[in-house]
Amino acid sequence: MLARQIQTNSFPVAEQQVIRVLFIGNSYTYFNDLPWLTQQLAASGKEPKKLETEMVVIGGATLQNHWKRGKALRLLKAKRWDYVVLQEQSTLPITNPKEMYKYATLFDAEIKRVNSQTVFYLTWAKQNQPETQQILTDAYMNIAQELKAKVAPVGIAWQKVQEANPKLNLYSSDKSHPSPIGSYVAACVFYTTFYENSPVGLSRRICSCDSSNPQENNRIELESLSKTDAQIIKNLVYSIVIKI
Repeated sequence: MLARQIQTNSFPVAEQQVIRVLFIGNSYTYFNDLPWLTQQLAASGKEPKKLETEMVVIGGATLQNHWKRGKALRLLKAKRWDYVVLQEQSTLPITNPKEMYKYATLFDAEIKRVNSQTVFYLTWAKQNQPETQQILTDAYMNIAQELKAKVAPVGIAWQKVQEANPKLNLYSSDKSHPSPIGSYVAACVFYTTFYENSPVGLSRRICSCDSSNPQENNRIELESLSKTDAQIIKNLVYSIVIKI
């Protein structure tokens, strides 16, 4: 099923009126179906370029796991992508940044080879370990700078949103995975990263599928943010992303 590799500029103009993103990661990506949630935000903003996403995800996977498994590489080469999002396992940037950098660099070389752009999904600290956020941030920012890649600073946005409104719970009950609001913050960050536009004015509804089955097509509304809370999130996200 692998398509022949085609240069981006050989696609019809109509097909290029789309931003196509491949997410490579684990449960921090598929919880609440983050790629689809980001698509819905873009649709609510009536962007002239539609957002289309696919994901290659395995619970708890590292970039090394994805590299050795091969599925992510096959999909990367099979289709045209504007961005490829790399999400490392949640604690590996803290415990073994050298391994993260090794496989991030290998993936980045392949991403560049197909004329796409790497985006690092800078994740958040666990709820009971807030002091590790700076380590995570430094790990992602350093490798992104070295590779001249983009960063989606989700973990930084989470930190600022929690400071602005501690009542907003971004974590699920395990104090690690995102709640629907946590995924909404992440989606706002990715929207702003891909479109370089403010998320102010986008939908406040958080719809997704059952996070235990990311391929399920039945969508449900998980939550609807108040106008005030949504405004706080969107303003903070935009101010953070444009500084990266």
